[in-house]
Amino acid sequence: MQDGRFQTGTLVSGAGHAALILWVILGDWLFASNAPAAVEVAEVSLISSAEFDAMVASAPSTPEPAPVAEPAPEPPAPAPEPAPAPEAVVEPPPPVVPDLPAPTEAPAPEPVPEPEPVPLPENNGVADALPLPVNPDPIPEVPLPPSSSPRPKPAPRVAPVPVDAPEPAVEVAEAPVEAVTPDPVEAPEIVEPEQPEAQPEEAGTVLETEANRDEEVVASGAPPSSPRPRGRPVRSEAPPVETAAPAATPTPTPEPAPESNADAVAAALAEALAAEEPAPSGGASNAPVGPPMTSGERDAMRVAVQQCWNVGSLSSDALNTTVVVFVSVGQDGVPDAGSIRMVSSSGGSEAGARGAFEAARRAIIRCGARGFPLPPEKYDQWREMELVFNPDGMRMR
Repeated sequence: MQDGRFQTGTLVSGAGHAALILWVILGDWLFASNAPAAVEVAEVSLISSAEFDAMVASAPSTPEPAPVAEPAPEPPAPAPEPAPAPEAVVEPPPPVVPDLPAPTEAPAPEPVPEPEPVPLPENNGVADALPLPVNPDPIPEVPLPPSSSPRPKPAPRVAPVPVDAPEPAVEVAEAPVEAVTPDPVEAPEIVEPEQPEAQPEEAGTVLETEANRDEEVVASGAPPSSPRPRGRPVRSEAPPVETAAPAATPTPTPEPAPESNADAVAAALAEALAAEEPAPSGGASNAPVGPPMTSGERDAMRVAVQQCWNVGSLSSDALNTTVVVFVSVGQDGVPDAGSIRMVSSSGGSEAGARGAFEAARRAIIRCGARGFPLPPEKYDQWREMELVFNPDGMRMR
């Protein structure tokens, strides 16, 4: 075993030494080294500045550059050749149309008989065909909450401190006094009543104008003036009044001054009330006088009310109901809201009649706030009116 190991080491060592020897011997031939490049060396000499100037002075002068030759002018462009004349167009001969036989006239069609006009139904409460105004649904009126600072009431005079109008002083007798024939008595001393102290005139912080007055009238819904009251019916013959013979009365004793003053006040009130009552005239009647209203004036009144008449919010029952509404109008054309009432209704239930009447009442008040376009000379004809509100239209009677 040991001899084998020694032989292996000897062989390895001998092979290594042999390779090294071969490298040394054959290495220069097998692997040639790159020789460095040879350095070029040039010989130079140093000269002084004087020698350099002398060399420059002796050098030949630089020749001037040769002049540049100018290019020859371009020849003029040749004139354009005239265009050839267009060839004459030869029109083809017209085609020969053979004679055709004259067309035979077709027989005229028989005239179609015109249809007979269908008679239209009579105007049953429907006004002339006029375009109904399209109004939006009414906005429900919501009551405004009371404001903390109320709007000042307009007054005819502006003052720094507002003063309410004084209440009118009304003199009332202590007890009713029967009218009797006074006996001749000594005239008592007349005691003048005490004059009340002058109360300050009504004043406020806002001046009263026509615009303020109109706003108050529209807001309250009340007319600015009340209608004229009717006269009392006059009897044809007044029954004779029998006068009783005056009975002998004892001579009355003179009453004290305060009671005589009350009698004088009561007599003055009785005379004032008697003067305010209209004097009856023979043959008077409540029938309207003056020329009747024309159809154009009636249509103007109908259109004025119809502009504010909104039936879009009514129920189907109210749309089938016809109501007759009475209204009293003042001389300025403004309707009296308190006089509007329903005279009659037809075609629906009681609830439908109430809904149709409320729609008609709102239309009269809303469009009549500034007065209806009615002729003032015919006031006796339109002071009291009955308006027929039909869902298909409206009319005045």
